[in-house]
Amino acid sequence: MTRILCSNGSSLTRRSMLGLLGAAPAAASLTSIGLGASRAWAATGQLNIYSWPDYFSTADLDAYAKKTGVTPNISTYDSDDTMFAKVNSPAGSGFDIVIPGSSWIKQLAAKGLLEEIDHSKLDLGSLDPHLLNRDYDPGNKYSIPKDWGLLGVIYNPEAVGGEIKTWEDFFQAGEKPGVSGKIRMSDSGWETIGPELWLEGKDWNTVGEADIRKAAERLKSFAKHVKSFSGLDVNSLANGAIVLAQTNQAKARAAIGLNPKLKWVVPGPMSELWVDNYVLIKDAPNLEQAYDFLAFQLRPEIQLAETEYIGFPAPLAGLREKLGADVKDADLIFGGKDVDFSKLTSFVVNPETVGFYSQLQTEIQAAAG
Repeated sequence: MTRILCSNGSSLTRRSMLGLLGAAPAAASLTSIGLGASRAWAATGQLNIYSWPDYFSTADLDAYAKKTGVTPNISTYDSDDTMFAKVNSPAGSGFDIVIPGSSWIKQLAAKGLLEEIDHSKLDLGSLDPHLLNRDYDPGNKYSIPKDWGLLGVIYNPEAVGGEIKTWEDFFQAGEKPGVSGKIRMSDSGWETIGPELWLEGKDWNTVGEADIRKAAERLKSFAKHVKSFSGLDVNSLANGAIVLAQTNQAKARAAIGLNPKLKWVVPGPMSELWVDNYVLIKDAPNLEQAYDFLAFQLRPEIQLAETEYIGFPAPLAGLREKLGADVKDADLIFGGKDVDFSKLTSFVVNPETVGFYSQLQTEIQAAAG
């Protein structure tokens, strides 16, 4: 998954990405909403959540605490690897809710670490069907989408000398004078190698080591043109230090806010959809409280407020039309007007190949010098 990172590679808060670009602070008014009108909220209890930092609207958390008397206890991690290691250890037994990326759902479930979702306790009817029943969790047996993002490309058309529509365009543009040496690529092996696999018509989730190695050879040759495989600083795009970059739509939107000449695209023939998900930990000590919190989070008004706070779209169907008219470049929040979900794929961690992707990423970065 492509996270928002600052230029030194450390995690950057997702908070206020919309606010920085003109969104109304709708979340701030939620404490006045009659959230208990349709159901009786729990009055006592505890709730332990393991999450990325600053990944919930503070106003939403305050509203939940006011209505239930329960203030969620939130512990944080800085990578999905860290999350998986902890949940897959005795230290993870005290959590109720965890928020892994879509890549990790199958691994967590295969190790018996997750409770099956009782769909009778939650209403998923308001969620976008494109984000349900995905390959990583058919039938949403173990997960419920929280928010989502895309792997795309932001570029300076003047430097690149034209439009980018495919990953082949990306690679060819990167070899041009004025572009070479000013490229940012992901620090994730599957996101670096994935575009070449897609160009070859191959599925990054099912290919074996030979195909991954073959695709990586092109990336090793291309690496000499890449300036950075670390986090993307939007200022580097605005000032021209980077003119071509893999990134997510939130980062692209922030960069375009600084330099409107920049363009964003989700290249063909395929690209990545990542989804962060709520999951319930096996034998969660506060399971009913966890369901109560999830029901709260799935309310449409909360979904809207979370989008405005975090800067990535919640899975609420019709969310685009519900955003305020004052949200600048709102289409970019959703990856653009023409994103085709049928041409998006989610990476699923395969223990037989995930280490190989990481090994090859190290080799590719070494080839960059």
